Amino acid sequence: MTGPGELNSTLADWNPDLLVWHKACSWKGLPSLIRHRVRRQILFEHHYCAGFERHNVPSTLRFRTMLRLSYAAMEQVVAVSRAQRSWLETAHLISPSRSRVLLSSRTVDDFLVLPAPDPALGRPLTLLAYGRLTPQKGFDRLLRALRHLPGGGLRLLLVGDGPQKQELEALAAADPRVELLGARKDIPALLAQVDAVVIPSRWEPWGNVCLEARAAGRPVIVSDVDGLPEQVLRSRNGSASAQHGSCGLVVNGESDSVLAAALDAMLSSTDRQRSSWSEEGRRSARSAWSDYMGSWSHLLDELS
Repeated sequence: MTGPGELNSTLADWNPDLLVWHKACSWKGLPSLIRHRVRRQILFEHHYCAGFERHNVPSTLRFRTMLRLSYAAMEQVVAVSRAQRSWLETAHLISPSRSRVLLSSRTVDDFLVLPAPDPALGRPLTLLAYGRLTPQKGFDRLLRALRHLPGGGLRLLLVGDGPQKQELEALAAADPRVELLGARKDIPALLAQVDAVVIPSRWEPWGNVCLEARAAGRPVIVSDVDGLPEQVLRSRNGSASAQHGSCGLVVNGESDSVLAAALDAMLSSTDRQRSSWSEEGRRSARSAWSDYMGSWSHLLDELS
């Protein structure tokens, strides 16, 4: 849709029984949600989460008031992770009876067919980080964390474009271990070349990069924020800096030093450990898309 006029025209032509919104709620968009309340509406909430609120919201009261009013126009608000739903309910943004978790997914067939990583055999361990170059993704943290690990044991490929490009180029300029590759569309091919994936995000309602890495059989290092840790299926064992999950490591804390400790833990892990993470990550992602579609089908059947 290009604007309210086109939306209203489409609604008049189609007369749908149910509207499913994917846009971010805002004060500006609130009148549209209220105006369409005569129709049944669902919001697929993949924008806001506890981490977003912590890093971006100067007035919690104003922000939560806007969300409560927006969500009140909805029959159901669909959360993309369990952590996100927990935040919605803990913040009293919506009642439990009107919220639902549908673990987000995309098709991952191109990732599932990739061969597992080869054993390192003395070569530098190659890490991949990719996404839009914005503060949300935490790539500045990652580049600073690398400074805590002198030496040639690691190699980092950083893929993406965005407003933080020049800042990240400056941070990486003096580190020969880092290659900035710009925006790329051949992510499966890049994943086939690396040993693990780093996702140092400051907030992430779900995190499709983590899903793709799991499907590709690449161990992950993820921030302990929002929907990321539940994808790694953490156990209780691990250090104060990083906890071991079934398919990688979860970084406990936001400082550069704890991320560096997690990078060092991945570097120090055995080929056998990384192989185990690889196998479990792929197993956990294999049915993600069919599970997601089945959950949507079940929800729509309930509402029909």
